[in-house]
Amino acid sequence: MTDNEIVAKLNELLEAERAGVPLLSVLADRQPPGFIRNELEKIGKDEAAACVGLVKAIRRQGGTPSGASNDFAGKVLALPSEAEQLSLLARGQAWVVKRIDALLSLELDTESAAFLRDMRVSHQDNIAWCNSRVESLQASTL
Repeated sequence: MTDNEIVAKLNELLEAERAGVPLLSVLADRQPPGFIRNELEKIGKDEAAACVGLVKAIRRQGGTPSGASNDFAGKVLALPSEAEQLSLLARGQAWVVKRIDALLSLELDTESAAFLRDMRVSHQDNIAWCNSRVESLQASTL
């Protein structure tokens, strides 16, 4: 795979992570102060940190970071319930993990590979939290 193709894949992730930052801010702001709000804010911080790391990885690859963001936030916010929103958020996080796995199979510089491995772990943690919250919300409606 060429450097340009790697940059394109990194930019695809950057655009997804960039969409996640304001999304998580909106979701957190809808919650009263406390654990749930704090967890959503933490996921938002993970998204912001991923943006910074992806920009650095793109530049190390000789590319130019995209200024765009994808439409994932709109899709999540269009859903009527918190459980549906968090379920889609978890699926979006899993989509990112799959893209990271594909990138990690390529020849990347050591720093970018280490960053992507860390990003993968944080996304897996966030998937687990979202799924747990969805289960809790669904159980409370039974």
